[in-house]
Amino acid sequence: MPTKKSKISITSPPLPLPLELISLILTHLYEVDRASLATACQVSKAMFQVAAPILYRQIHVSPLIWRDSRNDHSPDRFTPTGKEKTNTRKKKILKNAEIVIIDSHHATWCGNKSFKYPNLKTLVLNLTVNGFGPVLHGNDILEKQCSLVKCLQPKKLVLFGMTLTSITTYEMFGVPPKIFENIEQLTLVAPMEPIKPRSIWGGFSDMPKLKKLVWIFHTAHPALKWSSGSQALLGEGGAPKKTDLNALGHFLREVSDIPTYVVNSGSLHPNYVGKVAGSKVEIKGNVVDYLENLMSEGEIGPWFSSGWKEGISDTEKQEKKEKFRKRFDNIRFISMKEYLENHDWTGEILPDEAKLWIA
Repeated sequence: MPTKKSKISITSPPLPLPLELISLILTHLYEVDRASLATACQVSKAMFQVAAPILYRQIHVSPLIWRDSRNDHSPDRFTPTGKEKTNTRKKKILKNAEIVIIDSHHATWCGNKSFKYPNLKTLVLNLTVNGFGPVLHGNDILEKQCSLVKCLQPKKLVLFGMTLTSITTYEMFGVPPKIFENIEQLTLVAPMEPIKPRSIWGGFSDMPKLKKLVWIFHTAHPALKWSSGSQALLGEGGAPKKTDLNALGHFLREVSDIPTYVVNSGSLHPNYVGKVAGSKVEIKGNVVDYLENLMSEGEIGPWFSSGWKEGISDTEKQEKKEKFRKRFDNIRFISMKEYLENHDWTGEILPDEAKLWIA
């Protein structure tokens, strides 16, 4: 009998995964398991080229060594003469940064003049309490010395550490006006701070390209009631009250008429609307009513209690009221969940905090 021929198996080399798919997987790791993403950088040179730009998509610039992403401990960072190289592998990777978070940047610890962020999209400034403290170099001479400031042209600017009663760049010493020239979105995040700053009303530098404005009452958990602290420079500053919202109303009114979102106002402490208790829906409704009355009637202003300059005619008042009414109609008061589900919150809210709101 003829013997049965055995089948010959041919093993084909596995098809490589498309780079787009690998990049998508690693991007997911960035949010859920950054340690594994760092490990992936060590697998091979090819994997490093894909994973490293994702790992350093967001970086910190900080005087705190453990937070500063620019720290370079690689053995090849020095020349044979002992001088630190200006173009190490890590410095090249940092140029991929799309999100740069700066903690109280100042000339006293600003070196590394070769650092550039050509791919910068979002700049986050962690402000000090009450906006005090040099965040960036406002002095022209220092600006020329600091290449970090020279290349900062973000499309989105996030100011973390805003306060409800002090909304002005006057106290944000060192924020160069040119940072505001090209931004298309400005997000102001007001966290819960123990300090209650004094009331300062002002404004921001011109933002000719601004398309979107966001104000976020930031609470780390949905169950918390937002409240600024009562501790003032000269002792206790008293409990929250309605008039604490006046500076916010003035600021929203004076900004150009662009789409504006006030996020999480329902989490405000009831004292801000003159109540003892209330649901988030009720609190938000009271906030909307109060700000609408302030803005549409012009009854707010930093230098005059009535909101109108002395000598203004009734015709001018009516024209301004119509302008303020139109401005208010372009403001949306939405919940944190609605904002997270429908807007780009990159650099504004931590992913772990966002999960609590979306769940």
